[in-house]
Amino acid sequence: MTKVFYEEIPVGFTSTAGPYTVSEEEILEFGQRWDPQPFHTDPEAAKASVFGGLVAPGCLVFSIRSWLVNNLEASPDYLAGLGLENMDLPNPVRAGDQLFLQLECTDRRDSKSRPNAGLVFLQNTMTNQNGDIVLTMIAKTLVKKQENST
Repeated sequence: MTKVFYEEIPVGFTSTAGPYTVSEEEILEFGQRWDPQPFHTDPEAAKASVFGGLVAPGCLVFSIRSWLVNNLEASPDYLAGLGLENMDLPNPVRAGDQLFLQLECTDRRDSKSRPNAGLVFLQNTMTNQNGDIVLTMIAKTLVKKQENST
């Protein structure tokens, strides 16, 4: 993974990561601990749900997105995450799915309060092996500037 500074992230910059393969065991374990709904914890009961089978909790999908962010081919040199906007989970994630993440810079500006940093807005799109979108959101991030920049 290559770290990139604020100055190296123009609008249109993209970076990708993946695949990450989701296991049934992690869906069950995460579901039992954090979101004990039958469609996350019981493969048999999940068959009668609106999903027709076991699916990953949204919080697990977001956690996998965070793991993928830490494995990007080119990763912003983050100082802090400042928030998330418009998170959608349009399709379920199932055991065996391979997930991929693409980030795209949609906006950026110098930080008014931190001269050593800039704000970068990153559109996150996570897809499965079939190209189906499973998560979208915008991450507002504070990214380090190069040491010698003004």
